[in-house]
Amino acid sequence: MRKLVAAYMLLFLLATTWPGATLFNQATPFVLGLPFNLFVLASLISVALGLLALLYLSETREDH
Repeated sequence: MRKLVAAYMLLFLLATTWPGATLFNQATPFVLGLPFNLFVLASLISVALGLLALLYLSETREDH
């Protein structure tokens, strides 16, 4: 699970910094009322939140 989260965070870093951000740097189309670049950023953050919550639960679970 740690490797999956680490790989996603690397993808997150590449997608939100130059030159990765230039792929999503457009105001149209609107998705859920947001410009496309903000929608992509919100989606990346939401997935990161879910992955970090799953990692936390898997790390703190007591296995007997």
